[in-house]
Amino acid sequence: MSNTNIQRQTLVTYIFFFLVGFFINIGGAITSTAAQTLATGTAVIGYCFSAFMIGRFAGISINGILLKKPSLDKNRYIRLIPFISLFAVAGLQITQSVPVLAFFLLIAGIGIGCLYSTSNMILVDIYSGPQKSFHISMINFLYSAGSICSPFLAGILLQNGFLWHHPYLIYAGALLLVLVLTLKVDFSRLYSVGKDEATDTGKMNAPLWMICAAIVTYILAEFSITYWTPVYMREALGRDSLFAGSCVSAFWIAVLIGRFSAGLILRRVRPRVYILTSGLLAMIALVALRLATADAAILVLVFLSGLFCAGLFPSIFIFGTDMSESLKRTFPTLLMLSAATGSFLAMPAGSFVKNLVGIEYVLLIPVVALACMFVLIVGTVFLKKPNASRMPG
Repeated sequence: MSNTNIQRQTLVTYIFFFLVGFFINIGGAITSTAAQTLATGTAVIGYCFSAFMIGRFAGISINGILLKKPSLDKNRYIRLIPFISLFAVAGLQITQSVPVLAFFLLIAGIGIGCLYSTSNMILVDIYSGPQKSFHISMINFLYSAGSICSPFLAGILLQNGFLWHHPYLIYAGALLLVLVLTLKVDFSRLYSVGKDEATDTGKMNAPLWMICAAIVTYILAEFSITYWTPVYMREALGRDSLFAGSCVSAFWIAVLIGRFSAGLILRRVRPRVYILTSGLLAMIALVALRLATADAAILVLVFLSGLFCAGLFPSIFIFGTDMSESLKRTFPTLLMLSAATGSFLAMPAGSFVKNLVGIEYVLLIPVVALACMFVLIVGTVFLKKPNASRMPG
């Protein structure tokens, strides 16, 4: 495979991941407006976005199987994947009811799940060692960049009289440009028949399952923050769409900064120590956010929450993969599916809490989720087995 083609494939994965972050984080910014337009409550819209997360889980699972099939025409397949979410965006533009919204969000989730999985799988296949770690870190950085842009842009559009589904057209336009770029890329040799593949020799044990559960709880916390914070700002504090969207953007700006600093800190601090310290600080910031009412204090606390959450996913991922050297091919996929599970749970969890005790308490969901993550990471110490894989501190 030529260096030029490898660079083009890498560029495609970078843009795909930026757009995945962009699409996913539109939801929280448009939920209140969508609820008003469709004459329903934000809790119901939250359940609709659960369909998106179900679709995302399905997209990751199906794509993981298909992309490794030797008989699959990789060039045609990868170029067709974006049309799934483009179809969903077109459907959202004509949505007039809650069931139709749920259906097109389900389709959108499948498309986004395929893009998310494809990006990871391309990089895993064409890179190894430090290069692979670097590029996977970069796509997560770009996910954060996309996550900053979309809620802010959505807030501006809604503030200027656009409808709730119009922000998705920005995503569609960008994705069409990426499709033009893919015409110059050859994906045919991905997961080719002659490629030597590492064989898993180990088995899942209790600490590894706890790492998967920790990923679930962290992603549940992250998606609860990014989806429900704008709704909380609109309904509990009476802020406008622009401020609500800006809160999510502030969170992702902090994540963007935090992921750089986390990489430096993790060179000197053990992953477990970093996870526990950052998790505790994030919980404190989120409890303070629940009590804040002034705009400046809210933005500062949202920013701090993002800063402390920034390194949790990569550090848990590093912690888990260091523990699972004998499961190199299986365990990363399990972590990806665990992340999809956490993102799915965030929407119904928020809707349930809102219906049960009110919108004022949805910001406590990420606090509880991070507390569970904390307990799970501590628990890996006590479940270490004498014959288990190396357990990093």
